[in-house]
Amino acid sequence: INLLQRETFYNKVGFFTWSIIFYIVTLFLLLLKWLFRRFSYIGQQITKTFFAIGFLFHTTGLILRMSIMQRPPVSTLYESIIFVAFIAILFSIIIEIIRKDNLGLFMGSIVGIVLHFIAMGYAADGKTLEVLVAVLNSNFWLATHVTTITTGYGICIVTSLVGHWYLLKANFDKNNTKYLNEIYKNMFGMTLIALFFTTFGTILGGIWGDQSWGRFWGWDPKENGALIIVMWLLMMIHMKLSGLVQAK
Repeated sequence: INLLQRETFYNKVGFFTWSIIFYIVTLFLLLLKWLFRRFSYIGQQITKTFFAIGFLFHTTGLILRMSIMQRPPVSTLYESIIFVAFIAILFSIIIEIIRKDNLGLFMGSIVGIVLHFIAMGYAADGKTLEVLVAVLNSNFWLATHVTTITTGYGICIVTSLVGHWYLLKANFDKNNTKYLNEIYKNMFGMTLIALFFTTFGTILGGIWGDQSWGRFWGWDPKENGALIIVMWLLMMIHMKLSGLVQAK
């Protein structure tokens, strides 16, 4: 199939429209389960199937974009948001595999819905397959720096959702200490993974900047934003290890 046929197929199917639909249905089914406090085995499998189909549409859409544009799917703000959503949902699936209590499905569906809607705001004119400016048109740096740092951002989002879930449970189900400790350990582990990717990605960005603009660091808003995220993660980890703060 040539590039034109692939692009026509991509635009005709609307992969990300379908993925958000399935994420919305997944969230609706999960809310029904928690509302009525019952869910049959078949209902559970249906929920997982809807989520899996949504993720399949999401993944296929990204792969098609990569094959059409011949570059990693992180070159524009629209693509970056969709890719961050993909990473966040991927790690939500990992949480679900580990925990098996629908928390991962819940987090993944929320991230998928919210970030898809945000991305749609950057695709209002209908054109999302854009030609890059020359300085950004580097598959090597898009595949290393941008992919690495956006992966870190996706993990940060899931980590924050787990943290918010902890706060809700700590206020409304404070006696369930075993469950709270498990969630907290999950959140702390994700924080460490997020720190690795955001730090490594920020350093790679400096190297790219040095090669493209002749300086490693210029204190521009984008660089400062990346550094602030790294410093925030380091602060939380240090305060936890030093005992200055407790879980809540």
